[in-house]
Amino acid sequence: MIRFRYQPERSQLGIIYRPVATALLEHKGVRIELPLYIDSGADISMIPYRFGKALRLDRKSKDRIRKIRGITGASVPYIVKRLSFIFRGRKITARVAWSTKEEVPLLLGRMDIFDNFRITFDQRNRAVNFYEYK
Repeated sequence: MIRFRYQPERSQLGIIYRPVATALLEHKGVRIELPLYIDSGADISMIPYRFGKALRLDRKSKDRIRKIRGITGASVPYIVKRLSFIFRGRKITARVAWSTKEEVPLLLGRMDIFDNFRITFDQRNRAVNFYEYK
């Protein structure tokens, strides 16, 4: 089991605890450790433009810019890329929405990630548990 603790953040409601996973993202030999919001409502994981550049992602002529809408209804342009996510030694290759904008949160979405685990949100104990399927 891999356990991630909720992280406290200041909001308009005061201090609120949010489910956050720390993962290494890897591409072309570059690794960056990032905190990602664990978002069961997100279809795909998402990273801002600068983190994609740091991971040596590049835009190719065949890449199609798509648009996704968040809960606010705002449109965010992105390109689908593949990265490795490493969770405490467990490596998973997954599609990620590489935003062409900076103003997007780091999200850990369902696509290619959630199928590898049985995930429980333990709100009372402020933890998310990832149980690996064998």
